[in-house]
Amino acid sequence: MVYRIAFHDCRNSHDAEDVMQTVFMKLYQKNPEFDNEEHLKHWLVRVTMNECKRLIASPWKKRMEFFPEKEGGGHGQQDDAEGYERMRERELLEQIFRLPRKYRVPIYLYYYEEYSVADIGDMLGKNPSTIQTWLSRARKKLKKLLEEVNYYE
Repeated sequence: MVYRIAFHDCRNSHDAEDVMQTVFMKLYQKNPEFDNEEHLKHWLVRVTMNECKRLIASPWKKRMEFFPEKEGGGHGQQDDAEGYERMRERELLEQIFRLPRKYRVPIYLYYYEEYSVADIGDMLGKNPSTIQTWLSRARKKLKKLLEEVNYYE
């Protein structure tokens, strides 16, 4: 979960691994007590997002292309339908990455990590109605972006 969130936010595996290592070092060093497993998950998500934000904002960080690493090993035996679905998923993710961070993070947590609006609000320190508004705006912006690249055709 930590790696997926970091990869989504940082957009490359090397930075995602660095963030993941930092998050687990903080967990080990601070050794906080949690009421339950959900509390631990929320803590991990929050610290991961903060570390990603810190890394992205650092002055030496330079943006690379969206997906510099290719999935799979190039076996050449990929089913056409599966390849088409991967291409569509990749295009969708590229458009999600074009959204402003305040919309991108809730969309990712809601659809990819399957958190509820209330949980996302807790993680981000925002009112659930604010998260619902951001999700609605993000969907509208994403639809417009997808129409620009002829995603629906």
